Amino acid sequence: MDNRRIVYALLASVAVFYLYIFIMGKVMPPPPAATQPASQPTGTRPAEAPPAAGSRPSTEPVEAEMTARPGTEAADQGRLKIEGGPDRPGVLLGDATEGNPFPMQLEILPKGATVTHAVIRDHYLTIERKKPYAVFSPVELPDQTGASRTFCSFATPRIRFENLGAEVDLDRVIWSLAESTTDKVTFAVTILQADGSPIARVFKTYLLKPQPAKPRSKERTYDLELTLAVENLTTGDLDAILTQAGPVGFRKEDPRAEDRRVVIARWSKDGFESKGDFRAEILKNPGKIVARDDEVEQQRVAWAAESNRFFACIMAPAGRFNADVPPQFAVVEPVVLDPAVSDHAEDLTFRFITRPLVIPAGQSRQVGFECYIGPKSKFSFEVVPAYRDRNYYEVIREGFYFCAPDALVGLMMWLLDQFHRIPPGNYGVAIIILVLVVRALLHPLTKKSQVNMMKMQQQQAGLKPKIDAIRAKYANDRVKMNQATMELYREEGINPAGTMLSCLPMLLQMPIWIALWTALASTVEMRHAPFDGWWIRDLASQDAVYVFAQPFHIPLISYLMGGPVESINLLPILLCFSQMLQTKFMPKSTTPQPEGAPDQRKMMMFMSVLFVFILWNAPSGLNLYIMSSNFFGIAEQSRIRKHIKELEARKDEEDAKRRAKTGKRKESWLFRKWQELAREAEEAKKVKSSRDKKH
Repeated sequence: MDNRRIVYALLASVAVFYLYIFIMGKVMPPPPAATQPASQPTGTRPAEAPPAAGSRPSTEPVEAEMTARPGTEAADQGRLKIEGGPDRPGVLLGDATEGNPFPMQLEILPKGATVTHAVIRDHYLTIERKKPYAVFSPVELPDQTGASRTFCSFATPRIRFENLGAEVDLDRVIWSLAESTTDKVTFAVTILQADGSPIARVFKTYLLKPQPAKPRSKERTYDLELTLAVENLTTGDLDAILTQAGPVGFRKEDPRAEDRRVVIARWSKDGFESKGDFRAEILKNPGKIVARDDEVEQQRVAWAAESNRFFACIMAPAGRFNADVPPQFAVVEPVVLDPAVSDHAEDLTFRFITRPLVIPAGQSRQVGFECYIGPKSKFSFEVVPAYRDRNYYEVIREGFYFCAPDALVGLMMWLLDQFHRIPPGNYGVAIIILVLVVRALLHPLTKKSQVNMMKMQQQQAGLKPKIDAIRAKYANDRVKMNQATMELYREEGINPAGTMLSCLPMLLQMPIWIALWTALASTVEMRHAPFDGWWIRDLASQDAVYVFAQPFHIPLISYLMGGPVESINLLPILLCFSQMLQTKFMPKSTTPQPEGAPDQRKMMMFMSVLFVFILWNAPSGLNLYIMSSNFFGIAEQSRIRKHIKELEARKDEEDAKRRAKTGKRKESWLFRKWQELAREAEEAKKVKSSRDKKH
């Protein structure tokens, strides 16, 4: 194969790769430009929020627009009023410092009774562990006038009185603080008629459940109860419809692709099912990606969640663990706060809309949510009964790659956890142990393939003169040359396809690599988990030995790398070196086409360099696995070569003994008699020949 064919093969490989990238771009849309949330927490105690613009520092009723349906009597009722409370700084709920009984700390603003930050315990923003991790933060978006508006989490956008044909917004109102303790906060607003007569009072309560301070416990809980209660202050029945939103302001965790999505899960007659959608998909199908409680279809909403690579906020209807509950929600759907703005991926959220709540006079009805705000921990989701019963693990599974089998990814997670328990309790050591286990399991197959390949090469080397004769005979007819070559292989009992067996161990490892990549991208325990503490400090991220002040893009190469060049990473370079060494120690082919072997080596060298760019931004744990597997493979290959030499030496020794034994064996009587007769015949022939000469 000449160099031109090598270039064509390389160009074809690149074309196939970019075709794969194009298809993946359709399946998994590229991420929008990242933006920063409105504010970030600076410690375990978030800063107090400034007074909201346009709020009133008094208890005077605030007028709110009433939207009436055409043809109803409510159209003539003018404006409704909302009586809230004075503006004040945010209220802190819980504590995120180590050793306290709470899993997180929330800052709740009176405006809309919304949550600005949710700072969780035992997780940090960076590897330096200076700032605690905020699962979500406020988002600033421009309004129609050009001014910015701040959106916070768990807003209650509106309440609609169906029998009155009117609705009022509750997310811009200053709620009054009714109760505040370390673990519980209650806000309230009163809705009035235009003449000041009360219609209803709405209570919004946040209750933070404590968590035992066990740093390595798998039974960690990150639970927050959110309750909305509506009290009827009229003399007749009220039909109230509440709209409750989820979190906003999730930060992007994956540097290579968009990892923020909304997942909605439901129970149905066909079983449990979930579906995750990115922002681009939600914008493409507005109002179509919905779930609802359907009595006819026997469908119930299980929960809705927003998540990134490692963290999630899951809102589940309180007390709902199966489909055997009365219908409660008309619609649950993902939404984008400002579809016109394309560079604010943090404005993704979801909302619950209830069915009409019939509230008799003087009574109240409530809607509750059990919220999980914390890491996407496979072990917690499988151990804690409430999480297990609601199948919270589906939030993690939604992030799996389509080519990674769920069972294999789960096995990788389980094995890494088991090996992590071995002293010194290091996930990097666990990855190396996993390499040894996989290599040990594949060793019989690898050994057999190497031995068969060497035997086949020896057989093909013996056929080289015949192959050369066939080439000379059919030099101008490649079809007949191939047919004659295959016919010769059949006559000699050689199967050329058997050489593919040597690639089988590597092919079997490819699903393991993909599953491990997925496990590293989905296991929060890997986040900020070091190998040595000074070089590989985060197995779920790159091993950045030097970070550039500003990331930069390389045309085409950055697309291949899945993102810009942010740092100098040593592991991909060492991985390339290990692959080149493994290529160098590959058994040299003695096939009838010896010129093909150097071309194959060139291709392997090229792929080794290509792997540097493909895995440049990959998790260091994956690079550590492949690099360790390459080095162990070199050692294994050396041992197999020694074994093959021992087999050849043993065979030569046995052949020599057999030949020696054959040469020393005792001649039989029949053999001796035959030799005597042959001598007598030869002598008689000589005597006759001499007599004939005399006469």
